[in-house]
Amino acid sequence: MADAIYQNSYTGAPDISAIDKTEVSRKLLIDGLERRIAGQLSVIIPVGVIGWIASLTDNRALWIFLSLQIIAQLAITASSQWLRRAIETGKNTAIRKNLWMIAEASSGIIWAAMMLDVGTLIGGSDAVLTTWVTILVTMVVSILLAAPIAGIAFPLLGGFTAAGVAGILLFDKDFSGFAQMALIFMCVALFIIAKAVNFQAHKSCRAGIEVERLGQRLAEELRHTSWLSQHDSLTGLLNRSALQEHIEELGDMQTQLILLDIDHFKQINDSYGHGQGDEVIAAVSACISETLDEAAPDALAARWGGEEFIIALPGCETGADDIAERLCAAVAKLTHKDWPARLRVTGSLGVAHGPASAFSATFKSADSAMYEAKEQGRNRVVCASDGGGKTSRVARAA
Repeated sequence: MADAIYQNSYTGAPDISAIDKTEVSRKLLIDGLERRIAGQLSVIIPVGVIGWIASLTDNRALWIFLSLQIIAQLAITASSQWLRRAIETGKNTAIRKNLWMIAEASSGIIWAAMMLDVGTLIGGSDAVLTTWVTILVTMVVSILLAAPIAGIAFPLLGGFTAAGVAGILLFDKDFSGFAQMALIFMCVALFIIAKAVNFQAHKSCRAGIEVERLGQRLAEELRHTSWLSQHDSLTGLLNRSALQEHIEELGDMQTQLILLDIDHFKQINDSYGHGQGDEVIAAVSACISETLDEAAPDALAARWGGEEFIIALPGCETGADDIAERLCAAVAKLTHKDWPARLRVTGSLGVAHGPASAFSATFKSADSAMYEAKEQGRNRVVCASDGGGKTSRVARAA
């Protein structure tokens, strides 16, 4: 039955404290993929400006760098989409992420190469200043967009810094000391900013996951509390009030009732203890659930109180006696390797039918039939007559 399945599957609410760095990094990566791809649009402006500078100076090297940068941006887009598909399909992402980082580092190297080439092209002209500012602003925007994503901003900035410093120190680029120091300080500052943004992004992302988990926890706890309010905690069956609510919803629908009472239950408690008694109740309830799953999936089963159970079969005028006999036989076969060897479990069952709106009268008839079963020797089924509590026939004993 669905209620029993829920009871067995409930493992508690999500654990907020179980959030680890890998989960946070993965979520940042997924969120950052969307933002990073959108950030590719910002490259259009600097590419256009540098293309204008290249056309003014007719510098072949600058055109080559510009073409390589466009290729690098396309590689970033392609590799990030490839990585995104891997994440969505659950495939290994290590290789794809490394390729993405290589594409980012290549982009940074090409930006630095273009800046160095332009810097020595026209001296201190307005065109050089414009190009430098364009490239630097582009780098800052790109790094800030990539910084929240675990580890991605640093290849981009690392490639830019390494190429810039190497160009100045190794290739004898004609830059003033001020320009060299400004470039170095800018790179250091961007590293610090990227690290701070990445740290803050991790905190915000973790907080977001905690809020999401808390929402799931509250929803699951609410669901579980609602479930507990309608079910018996020991057996997982409906409790009395929940069954009565379901019966009221049936209106005048013909409904058969089966009452089952465990025989000599007081003796079981007195002889083997209340713990053993609870195990017997749980075993009988499981037996009821298994039998109804096969014979009457739409039946309503409840623990009426103590060792007494009730089953309602809505829209059914016949067949309850057969189901009751199957239940009686199944209960009589109950055993467990850890139970005392002398422990035997049986049940007395009473069956009656009537409109759901006359539940009280039908219940009294079924209750009377159940007591008749006990008087006749227990471990049997008795069906009530249409006229009231008198029995019409005795079903075969299990």
